[in-house]
Amino acid sequence: MNLDSRPKAQVRWPGLFGEWGGDPGVTGITRQIAFVSNLPAEHHHQLEALLFFNGRQHRVRHGIVTAIDRYGPPEIVSDGSALRVRVAGPSEAQCLFAVERDGKAMRPVGLILYVRDSFERITVLHLVVAEAYAVGGPRSKYNLLLRLVQAVKRVARCTSGIRHVELVYSQNRPRAAFA
Repeated sequence: MNLDSRPKAQVRWPGLFGEWGGDPGVTGITRQIAFVSNLPAEHHHQLEALLFFNGRQHRVRHGIVTAIDRYGPPEIVSDGSALRVRVAGPSEAQCLFAVERDGKAMRPVGLILYVRDSFERITVLHLVVAEAYAVGGPRSKYNLLLRLVQAVKRVARCTSGIRHVELVYSQNRPRAAFA
């Protein structure tokens, strides 16, 4: 789909504990989930479990292997106070985390890792949600996977030249690219 024909959306990113505006008509999630670009370093083990030991990764194994072959394996990087995820290959990856907040406590429950691998395309390399938020999980009604993809699509709409968003995991399935 051509992103240039779509209206430009205003993107509002939260502070670490600030409120995220969310989408109109979605109730409840704005108080529980926020999207952030890095995590406090104390969440390293939770992030590691989410990214590398996800119980449902076998369902997209082929896509994971394809992404690693093309872009390198994901790795967690700490700058001392914050965590981010990058790929070991030559491409500079961006990461967006979904964090569940309960008062001042928070935990990572999802992430989407993507690269701008051409002037016109953003490619989503890895897309992970905690099992509770996956289809069939007790919090699946929050559609976290879809919301992460929508967040990257909003980034694409606001980035000059981007016309397509592709998901590596789906390239061998009928829905190869979406925008």
